[in-house]
Amino acid sequence: MKRARDRRRAPQGPLESLDAIGTRTGTDKASAIHDYLGVYEQQLGHLRGKRFQLVEIGVHQGASTRMWAEFFSRAKVVGIDIDPACRRHADERIEILIGNQGRAAFLARLARRLRPLVLVDDGSHRWTHQIDTFRTLFPVLRPGGYFIVEDIHTSFGEDYAATYGTEGGETAYAYMASIAEGIVAGPRAAAPRDEFETYCRATIESIVFLKHSLIVRKKAFPQRRYLTRSVADVAPDAVEQDTGAPYERIPAELVGASPEVTAAFDGLLGSGPVAFEPARSAVLDDVTVVAGGIALHDGKVLDETLNAARNIRRNGPLYRPADDSVWVEMEPVRPVRVPAVPGRHHVLLKQTWDSNYGHWLIDSLPRLALLDKVHDPAECLFVVNRQQSDAMRQVVVDSLALAGVAEDQILFRGYAPATFERLTVLGTVARHPVAKSPLALSFLEQLGAQVPGAGEERIYVTRAKAARRRLVNHDEVREVLAAHGYRVVHPEDLDLAGQIALFRSATHVVADMGAALSNLAFSPPGVTVLALATESMEHDYFYDIVCHKSGRYRGLQGTAVEAPAHNGSDFRVDVALLEECLAWAHS
Repeated sequence: MKRARDRRRAPQGPLESLDAIGTRTGTDKASAIHDYLGVYEQQLGHLRGKRFQLVEIGVHQGASTRMWAEFFSRAKVVGIDIDPACRRHADERIEILIGNQGRAAFLARLARRLRPLVLVDDGSHRWTHQIDTFRTLFPVLRPGGYFIVEDIHTSFGEDYAATYGTEGGETAYAYMASIAEGIVAGPRAAAPRDEFETYCRATIESIVFLKHSLIVRKKAFPQRRYLTRSVADVAPDAVEQDTGAPYERIPAELVGASPEVTAAFDGLLGSGPVAFEPARSAVLDDVTVVAGGIALHDGKVLDETLNAARNIRRNGPLYRPADDSVWVEMEPVRPVRVPAVPGRHHVLLKQTWDSNYGHWLIDSLPRLALLDKVHDPAECLFVVNRQQSDAMRQVVVDSLALAGVAEDQILFRGYAPATFERLTVLGTVARHPVAKSPLALSFLEQLGAQVPGAGEERIYVTRAKAARRRLVNHDEVREVLAAHGYRVVHPEDLDLAGQIALFRSATHVVADMGAALSNLAFSPPGVTVLALATESMEHDYFYDIVCHKSGRYRGLQGTAVEAPAHNGSDFRVDVALLEECLAWAHS
């Protein structure tokens, strides 16, 4: 018995090094060629014997996949390759996935499926593939994890550029060096070039550069990953409501638009009838609301609270690495708790960007049309975003009053995260920017019917008092329009009822494109619209409203006074083209 115990306690020999295992399996990572493995063991050796997921892009003959599985004896190894023949390397601890890392949709699927602690990119070595893989998959790496980019020396030399680069493109090394610069320089760094670089500065602990490779270590604070789900997936008693029959796209054209804007608009025109899915609403316990109104429940992002949020990468503490099916935390979420109020129901109306007049009017307010199937509106407390101006706060109060909501039922809350003990999440009535449901438009028309029309048939809605996207030849344009009987309207000078009144009777609307055009929801059927904008601004949002009105639409693109043109650029329009467009409008 004593000898048996002694045998069990007998010391084992030293464990084989990662380099020794790699040399034996035949990987080029070993000291005979690239000589990565000594540094890898220094960085990753503490994970030996632990359970975690290791992902390697690039399987080839399976040498390094076998090495990882042997060294990390309790890890789950996932190998990814473009060659289906690599499936032969799978076993009980090695999974093989087939796909092309050069395809964004495939990377997005990996972001939904994988949650590695270690990820090694030894794939195509193409610069764009290395950059895009890092941008998509680093955010889903577990906290404290490691992202390794191998063979990054392909960023150097004309021969490698011809094979792995793109003409005039940024090398993978230069891209990663710029990320490192932001980390090293700290507060002295230049502004991040995009939201992903902001994400990196918040979540990268260190970057180690070595011969032909680099290792990025992620910070270890909690960073949850959320998959997007409908309330119908998490609430068995979700209420479903019809949002209206399909509606048609009307014929329309753009004058002077850029090729990109024209192509996008032509695609919209050719999309056929617009069918809107039923809206699903639910009452849920323990819902955390972050930023402008994204709701988290049981480890999921609720799809019904995204809408405009789908169009941006970062929203408060959340970052979207690929499509809108995956979100990750870029900073800890520390919500305050909001207890239920006896006899009342908290109802979420907050949505991203609804401090903008148009987004509040079109994307948030019409969700009230879904409430009757869930609660008595008189028993509700409506959670909305704290507005940035007194004027916009009054718009929220006045619009809700038209829907029968008293001011003491409105809870204006800031962007700080809050967990509601019980919260009603209403369904989707708009798909920003290309579609609004018939239910949303009919709801707004019913609200607008409470306001008498102003009697003006032709109006010109100007942005002359705005801070951006102003028409620099405004006086010249105003004279032309006055000659055709148009009244100049400064929407900033009007309250909500005043804007509704003007649009209710307007049969012809010319406008510098902006949020005030959302009032087209109150216009009569058949309204004719001429929208003025820079050459780079798209026309999907307001064009879609005119489709609901079975009206007529034309965009007149001007020329930005700065380069490159963007949506906020001041611009001028050609008066001769304006006259031609007015002839169309009045034909």
